[in-house]
This record gives sequence, C-alpha cells and structure tokens, in this order.
Amino acid sequence: MESLYRKYRPSTFADLTGQDHVRTTLQNQISSGSVAHAYLLTGPRGVGKTTVARLIAKAVNCEGVKGVEGTKGEPCNACSSCLEIISGSALDVFEIDAASQTKVEETRENIVESVRFSPNKLKYKVYIIDEVHMLSTSSFNALLKTLEEPPSYAIFILATTEIHKVLPTIISRCQRFDFKRISVDAIVERLKGIVAKENIAVDDDVLREIARHADGGLRDAESVLGQVLALDETHITLDIASLVLPATNAAMVDEFVVSLEKKDAPTALRLVGEGLERGVDLPHFVEDVVSSLRDKMLGAFTGTSVPFVVSTIDLLLEARRQMKTTKIVQLPLEIAVIKASSATTNVRNQVSPPDRQEGSGVVVAPSVVKPSVVPPVPVRNEQPIGTKVPVNSPAAPPISTTVATTAAPMIPPDQIPEPVSVALGDVPVLDLEDVKRRWPEVFQQIKSCNATLPMVIQTGELSAVSGDLIEMSFAYGVYVDAINADKNRKLLEQVFARVLGREVRVKAKHVKKEVEQVVETLIDAFGGSVV
Repeated sequence: MESLYRKYRPSTFADLTGQDHVRTTLQNQISSGSVAHAYLLTGPRGVGKTTVARLIAKAVNCEGVKGVEGTKGEPCNACSSCLEIISGSALDVFEIDAASQTKVEETRENIVESVRFSPNKLKYKVYIIDEVHMLSTSSFNALLKTLEEPPSYAIFILATTEIHKVLPTIISRCQRFDFKRISVDAIVERLKGIVAKENIAVDDDVLREIARHADGGLRDAESVLGQVLALDETHITLDIASLVLPATNAAMVDEFVVSLEKKDAPTALRLVGEGLERGVDLPHFVEDVVSSLRDKMLGAFTGTSVPFVVSTIDLLLEARRQMKTTKIVQLPLEIAVIKASSATTNVRNQVSPPDRQEGSGVVVAPSVVKPSVVPPVPVRNEQPIGTKVPVNSPAAPPISTTVATTAAPMIPPDQIPEPVSVALGDVPVLDLEDVKRRWPEVFQQIKSCNATLPMVIQTGELSAVSGDLIEMSFAYGVYVDAINADKNRKLLEQVFARVLGREVRVKAKHVKKEVEQVVETLIDAFGGSVV
C-alpha cells in the first residue's frame, strides 16, 4: 500500500501547506524567467523541502502553458517533461542522497563530471542534493567551483535539516529559503482533505491529536494518519485511534501541570506511573508539559508564579535530556517532580489561595500560595478531648489539606517542650475524631520545628487510633519510611503529646500493596532522606 505522504504529495505550488513565503517567491521567479542557478532549502524534516525541489524541477522544464487555473509559475503535470519527472524516469533530473554519497570521488563522478554535458531532453539539468550537510569537506570543495560558475542549463537544489553544518562558502552561492514548522491548524486542514479523499470518517479530535504530535512536520502527520486509517474502520474515534496514537493527551498534561503547581508530588508521580503503564511516550509527554508551562510563563498576568514556572521548566528540560541515556526512562521525570514539589516558591506575583467554602467541607486547592503570616496557634488544650467537632469542618482541616506555608523558623527538635505530665487516672481516651479535630494545632507546631516534614505528612491521612497508637496512612513507601524514621517519629510523638495532653505512639503504614520500587530510589537524590 502506498504511503499517504507519497500518494498525496503536492503536485503544484498551490498544494503546498504552510510555506507561503517560499511558494510566492518561487512562482514569481519561474513565471518571470529569473530562476536562480542554485537554491538552498533548509528547515525541519517533513515540511516540504524535497517536494519543493521536485516542483522546481518540473516547473522550469514544463512544456505546457504556465498558469494552470490562473496560477502563475505552476507546472502543468500533463506534458511529457512533467510526466517523466513525476514517474522518476527523467534522465536530466538527478536526486542524490548526500548521506550515502559523501566521498569526493562520488561527488566528482555524479555532479562535477556529469554537469559538463548538455541535457539529454529537458531544458534544464536539475541536481537535487538531499541532506547536503552530510557531504565531506573535500566533497564540498569539489562542488564549490561548479556552484560558483555552473553552465546555463544547470540548476542545483540543496536541501538540509542542519544548516549550521553547511560551509559558509556554499551558502553564499545559493538562494536560501528557510522552511517553517507547519501550524497545528494547517496540518489539521490538510489531513481533513486526505480523509475526505479516502472516504473515511475521522473525528476532528483525532486529527488534532495527530497534528499535535507531528511537531510541525506534515510528513510525520500523514504517516501517523496512514496508521490510523489502516485500522480499517469506517468511523475512527479517539478511542479507536489510541491504539496507534501515543497515549499522552491534553487532559493528562493539564492534570499533571496542576499537580506541579500545587506541589502535589504523589498525584504527579501517580500520573507518571499510570501513563507509563498505558504506553505514554514520556519524552513527548514532557515536551507537552513544557509547552503548557511556557504558555503560563508568557501569560504572567494570569497570576501564575513566573519564578516557579521557570524553575520547573528547567527541571523538566534536564529530565528530558537524561531520558536519552537512562535505562529507567521515567526516573529523571520522577526526580524532577520531587525537586519541583520540594522547591521553595518565590512569593512574588502570586495569588491568594481560595478559602474553604463555609459549611461545605470542600477545599479548593490553590495553584500557588499567597505570602501570609500564619497566626500563632495555642499549644494548650482549650477544649476537652471529648468535645466532638466534624472532621471536615472549617476548624479542623483534614491532614491531606493543602496548607498555606511561609518560611517558618527552624527550632531544633531537642527544644520542643516535654510532654505534659498527666496522672494515670486523668488520661483521656482518644478516638480518631478527637485526633483529627486537634490536627491543625499539631500541624502548625510541626511547621515551626521542621521545614520539609509538613510537606510529607500532607500526602497522607490519619487512618486509625488504637489506645495510645496513632496510625497514619501513605500511598508511597518513601513517605512511610520518612515518618517511621526515629527522628521524625519522635518529633511527631512529642508534638501530639503536647497538644493532646498524653503520651502517644505514631506509626506510618502503606495503603497500597504494591508501590513501584523505582519511586523509592528518588530518596537518593536528597542525600538518603526526604526530610
């Protein structure tokens, strides 16, 4: 089966997509007879460089009437010259792959010696040299004199994706055309025309997803579309196309970006794990996330913290580079997530977090944190332990609530007040509701003693109270190990004892049976400990 990009290769300049500046200039030159002796076409792959080279070869040799359908400088695609070039049988049109013919001997034989002879049949001899940057220096030097003073019947068209590797002496002897990446909208319109000709219904969101993944290359988009159409369906939806398309999508990118803004590392890591299981192309996913963050950075007046966005983009770009060399492809991204969630956010240009809705028990997590001074929380018990307050009331946010943070003074753990001594007969009986109700006081005192432990405990929840044992549940073994470490566990027990008026024990546990082992290795990035 012929590939779509070959089947629907533009046969006229009017069919070109997204390269108006190139089309207009070339058509004017051809129609006026002022064709240059050498052209240099540069730009990303799959944007039409080779197609334009072949169009030039047809147009300058066309025997038919120029101006088909009122368009000047177009090949007729009907004369013998056009038909020979289309079929690839024209003896006067040479297509040379510089990547496989780099030696100077090949350059001399195929170009320098050949160009001395007049055309066999056509008006012009046309030499199309693809990936010209691959030629050796000696080959460039052999070609240089011919480019400088070619015969009147010879036209050279050089194409490259890496213009910086082409000798300046070669560039200076050519008319240079820079091809641009094609916009998503332009690619979608092109794909719509193809599926209409193929008589297959394809949803617009499928075409847009294909165009988004093509990264500005029409050839790549047409290749992926060919795979989608090969599913042999009369109506292709996004669910069907997901069998072929990379699994990353805009919804996943948006959720990931929001989790980064909230410094919600568990959610971001979960999305990475789920995406990997679904076959997401992680390097491409990172590129989509960076693109989304770039939009936020440029739209600074939306309230997004620019310093945070810039630092996060730097982390993701570094992760993208490391993915090329690591065997565990998701590891650099996971480390970037942890670093982004642990970083201190610059407090300038930030918006206020929305408050808890009165009586609703719902907290809308802020995307950024407003600089504020947290009022001191009394450390003594002002209400009896037995007093019942709804866990999700405004007075007692759950442990997983995102709490506005400021730079708290660091107090060594050994300076925490000793637990209040309570007579044995006066020890109150604890239950889970009582502990949750006093949680805000516990959290504020922990913040005053440790800068990073609050970030860890926010990812879990108070799950059970049995006698003097308070259990906290976490989804990741990283956080369980951090809480159960002697230093952190003792600090928690001291603060709980001070607030609750009795000695307690604290223990963290898993809430999932299986946790990816690779996530635990992220601790190594922080010197063996999260806190």
